Amino acid sequence: MHAQPDAVRRALVAHLGLAGRVRRPFAEAVAALGAVQMDPMRVVAQAHLLTLRLRRGPTTEAALSRALSAGGVFEARLKERCLVAREDLTAAAAEFHRIRGMNLLAERGLAAVARSILGTLERRAQYSRELATEHRVASFWDMNPASMKATTMALDILSEEGRVIVTGRRRGERRYDLPERLFPQWERTIADPARTRVEAGLHYGRTMGVFLPSDPYLGWIRSVRSEAAARRALRQELCAVGDWVELEIEGINRRYLCTRAFAQLCADPPEIRGVHLLAPLDNLLWDRRRLRDLFDFSYTWEAYTPADKRRVGPYGMPVLVDGRLVAEMDARRDAVGVLRWRLVERTKVRTSDRRRIARAAAMLARDLGTEAVPGE
Repeated sequence: MHAQPDAVRRALVAHLGLAGRVRRPFAEAVAALGAVQMDPMRVVAQAHLLTLRLRRGPTTEAALSRALSAGGVFEARLKERCLVAREDLTAAAAEFHRIRGMNLLAERGLAAVARSILGTLERRAQYSRELATEHRVASFWDMNPASMKATTMALDILSEEGRVIVTGRRRGERRYDLPERLFPQWERTIADPARTRVEAGLHYGRTMGVFLPSDPYLGWIRSVRSEAAARRALRQELCAVGDWVELEIEGINRRYLCTRAFAQLCADPPEIRGVHLLAPLDNLLWDRRRLRDLFDFSYTWEAYTPADKRRVGPYGMPVLVDGRLVAEMDARRDAVGVLRWRLVERTKVRTSDRRRIARAAAMLARDLGTEAVPGE
């Protein structure tokens, strides 16, 4: 299929729910996006809450906690840690199964700790603080033999394996439970990853819309050397039956893939109006190559960049104006919670659009229960 870049760009913005905000329940908003990448950083607000805010209106940690406790959503590793809707368990099944096969608990000497946690959770759900002990171990990222509580690491691994799930969050603390209390089909689904592989591929396509065959997350098959053949086989299978379509975009050297529904949307994409301040992990930003090809926009999240090397700031929020990325907003909440921001233009921004961006910043601040103060 051949398409013009403007049509693909507008189709992608619409596909990702940025053509207009629709008030809907938390779990429905997650299901509509397919997956929402999570991050605990609170420079402005948690990235996943900001991503959902643009699609459903003001979104709080309490709303997330209610959705988790009701079983409407769960946390899983797709593109890093993500929120996933209940009906899309098959998308995460293969990754849960793969992590279980790595035997990380035994490797880290945490099998006994894990058994104790699971035994406690058989009685009732508990917050991480209630499960904690003083025994400490080395974390995955340093050699300090006592850098992390053993229960914290065990819970992290059990979560990655899908043996426990988060069913609530309170001021950043997680409440854990056994998944079968909320998801009766949980274990049966995870036990058969071969059966769920194609369904996971379809979910990936629905989440991405348009994507590169070389995407390291293609089909939610993790980018490890042993899985390269599985990604190729999935691509061939879904292209052969027409669920995925090869897409040639005029003026762009790379060939893309897209879903059948996305190809239809490209044929008659909507006009895009409005100003959106994107979270650093918004779905539109997931593939930096796609971002450069379709929006002529390069983006680096500078949260972990040394301060003297930052071009924008630790929480640069790309600014989408009428379907085009034109700037970044350096935004942060100060000691008293006021949202302070400055605009870093990437292209010439009209005065009228600057006023629209300022209104968008004020709306963001209002949704966060504070005020916005522009600065230099």
